[in-house]
Amino acid sequence: MDVILIILGVLGCGAIVIAAYVFTVASRNYVSAEDSQSNNGANKSRRAIPRRPTDRRSGKMVTFPLSVNGVVIPEERRHLPDRRKAA
Repeated sequence: MDVILIILGVLGCGAIVIAAYVFTVASRNYVSAEDSQSNNGANKSRRAIPRRPTDRRSGKMVTFPLSVNGVVIPEERRHLPDRRKAA
């Protein structure tokens, strides 16, 4: 009976080691694939743009259609007059 328990213990520890190895290899491959996609230029447009404190929420009203960085925005997406108010 002791031999069977020892064999099961060794196999269980082996299974844990194999699972940890598979997890680390899979996570390393996932992170590497994510890094290579961002280096290929696919996400270059997602880089942070430095802003001044006056750039955002200046309180000035805008009119539509609005052009931002060459992209035309035909209408406002918000439907409530103040988006902080509960619906």
